[in-house]
Amino acid sequence: MPKTGVQKLAFLSIVLLVVLIFAGAVVRVTGSGLGCPDWPTCWGKIIPPTNVAEVDLEVLRDPKRMARFRRSAERWGRDPDEVTPENLLNEFNAVETWIEYGNRLLALPVLLANFLLMVACLRSRTYPGLGVASFALVIISALTGIVVVASGLRAGVVTIHMALAFLQLFLLTYLYWAGGRKPHARQSIPGPGRPAVMVLLACVMVEWAMGSQIREVTDDLMREYGVESRPDWIGELSDALVYLVHRSFSWSILISALWLGHRAGWRGLVPRTILALVGSLMVMGLVLSTSGIHAVVQVLHVGVAGVLVSMAYYWWLAADWKGKDGQGVG
Repeated sequence: MPKTGVQKLAFLSIVLLVVLIFAGAVVRVTGSGLGCPDWPTCWGKIIPPTNVAEVDLEVLRDPKRMARFRRSAERWGRDPDEVTPENLLNEFNAVETWIEYGNRLLALPVLLANFLLMVACLRSRTYPGLGVASFALVIISALTGIVVVASGLRAGVVTIHMALAFLQLFLLTYLYWAGGRKPHARQSIPGPGRPAVMVLLACVMVEWAMGSQIREVTDDLMREYGVESRPDWIGELSDALVYLVHRSFSWSILISALWLGHRAGWRGLVPRTILALVGSLMVMGLVLSTSGIHAVVQVLHVGVAGVLVSMAYYWWLAADWKGKDGQGVG
């Protein structure tokens, strides 16, 4: 059955959000979160500078802006008295600036797609509350992004920012699955029922929560030793209990995916795709644990995890409520 406008816009919003999650991961692993130390402008400009000569020193001398810079620097363990307009100019990094600016730009299509989705939900009366909630989450996430910058990338705030993105993935995935014209025509995946698929979904979410804690540890390591110290981080991480549990717990996701795929007879795209995602994450985890915390692999790890969360939730939605193999319509 052809997809409705709500379903098409929900799918577009999911794709754009996943791209934004990848971009956010790039910002985080490169330490570019403060590449634009102010918001909504970047170094006081709508289009950020490409070299230090384009930075307006008078803008940096603004008392309110300098106060924000100093608060951020203090949270990064720096002496705020050392944060002066002249020092900021010396530390200007065009690459980090444009990485952060690109992340902000990618938020605009997400905002537009979710706005159109909200309008489509309201006009068609298809879960209008969820359409409004999804758009509201984009606004809240954007405001949280402002807090992230203002807080100097404080760990808890960054994790909340990422959690909001995953919550929005759930809303958008539901709208994609349930946004058709006829509820009885929703996709149903034969095989294991919702109680069984919930095992996989729960394991994925627990693993994601632990992964967030590990990313906070790597953020601390980057602040203390710099990005160049990545090859040495694994030694520090190996002493952290959450990392050891996270590494071992990943096997529960692989076992769950194999078990559910077997019960589904490997029919349909969802079970096979989920197994491929889990397998790729396991390989990435092996690379990260044996060859150092490579930035590219870490970015892929975070982004693919977002896709896995959405796919696992979709499988749960499309599975039978009662768990009678092949009996339900979701």
